[in-house]
Amino acid sequence: MNKPIPIQLGLFDQPTLNVIRPIKQVMNTDVRECGLSREQIVDRMNDLAARYGVCLVNGNCKRLTVETFEKWLNPNELNRSIPLKALPVFCAAVNRCSVIDVLAHPLGLRIVDDREQKLLSWAKAKMDIKEKNRIVRRIESEL
Repeated sequence: MNKPIPIQLGLFDQPTLNVIRPIKQVMNTDVRECGLSREQIVDRMNDLAARYGVCLVNGNCKRLTVETFEKWLNPNELNRSIPLKALPVFCAAVNRCSVIDVLAHPLGLRIVDDREQKLLSWAKAKMDIKEKNRIVRRIESEL
C-alpha cells in the first residue's frame, strides 16, 4: 500500500478534525456552482438514493426534503449535518467531490480527479525512466 504524501501546510493553514463547518461551506459552494436549484439537487439526490438503495434520512420520512437539505447547508446549524451515507449521493448529484476532499484534508490527503491521476502516473513513469537512465549511465561508465 502506498503511503500518502503529506501536503505542506502554511503557518495559518492548520487543519481541524472538526470538519462540520468546512463541509457546510464547501457544500454551499458546490450548490451555487453546479447550476442547479436546491429543489433540483434534492430531486436528483432522491432519485440516486432510490436507484442505489441509500436511505438519506432517518425516521418516518422516506425522501429528502428541501427543508432538511437546507439544514444540512446552514453553517449556523452545526447539530444538523449531512449523514455519511448521503455524502456520495450529494457528490453525484452536484457532480463534485469537494466534500470528500474536505474530509481528507485534515489527514494530509487530497482527492484527485482522473486528469490529476494521469498526471501523477505520468510523473511516476518519468521518474522511473530517469532512474533507469542513471543506472544505464553508471553501468556504461564502469565498462
